[in-house]
Amino acid sequence: MRRAGVIAIALATTAIAPMAVAQMDPAAPGAITAPSGAAATTTDTVRLVSGWLVRDLRMTLPGVPDGTATVTWQAYGGARSATRLARLGHGRAAVPVRGGHLVFHRRVRVGVGFGRSGGFCEQVDLASVGAAVTMPAAPDCPDGDTTTRDRLPARVTEFSMYSDSAGAALFESSGATSRAAGNMSAVFDLKVCRRLTYLPCPPNPVSALTAIRSQPGSVGDIAVIDVGYNDWAQVYGIGSVVSALRARGVKRVVWLTLRERQASYGSINAMIRSAAKRNRFIQVADWNAASAGLGGFAPDGVHLSTVSAINALADFVHAQVAKAARQLAAS
Repeated sequence: MRRAGVIAIALATTAIAPMAVAQMDPAAPGAITAPSGAAATTTDTVRLVSGWLVRDLRMTLPGVPDGTATVTWQAYGGARSATRLARLGHGRAAVPVRGGHLVFHRRVRVGVGFGRSGGFCEQVDLASVGAAVTMPAAPDCPDGDTTTRDRLPARVTEFSMYSDSAGAALFESSGATSRAAGNMSAVFDLKVCRRLTYLPCPPNPVSALTAIRSQPGSVGDIAVIDVGYNDWAQVYGIGSVVSALRARGVKRVVWLTLRERQASYGSINAMIRSAAKRNRFIQVADWNAASAGLGGFAPDGVHLSTVSAINALADFVHAQVAKAARQLAAS
């Protein structure tokens, strides 16, 4: 959509990115001449907070006079397993413009649980403050009762985590998965005796590769891999997993290193680091180093046995996913 006085907000998920303003004809009534790049989005986030999708948008608009802009918005959301998201709300809001700043805040109910997701689409009309501003062509906002995720310019960050029994400890402490998810949308697929691509040991869960390929709905923007303690380096198929994640629309994988309690774990860590050097898609999350001074492990030195140790893993996962989200926003 492109017409004078309307800014269609169309940024990538979690983006904090500059927004170019096209120069207007100075002869047009009420026009404001703004050089390219003069308008910028300083805050552009969607968070998942206690069953609500919370949208925060702050724009700096140099040269735009004080007044009231009109923001037309729509919000969609639902379960991560759904292929389409339902419209949760829409409306038109009068938003003050003061000192070249516009702040829009909205929240809609999406349902309890970090397995929920969704996002917003807005159009900002500055005509009422005497500003004639156009933006580069942007996708139109959805106009139906449902939409696909890719139609939503601003979405809550989604990630999925795949683990063997070491990561499955997050299920053993109340609140650990919520701690790892934070204000993001998360799916935790954590299975005892899982292997990366090879046949499992009893109780025979599907491999991480199969889980990625078969997961319903959205795998997310980011995937977390914490698998390898049941594997051998000779069959540790990093390339197959990377290909599967890319095919599911994942933009970055956070790959946890193994605690090097035996030689094979060190070999797998070397494979992870080597793959990351060849492929920027992979972000190495060095759990081996981060947990070096940490207590609370079982005698095998791998499995977590205390609440504090489990929370340390949850915090590590959260920090690594947040880092990946920031890098995606900056790219």
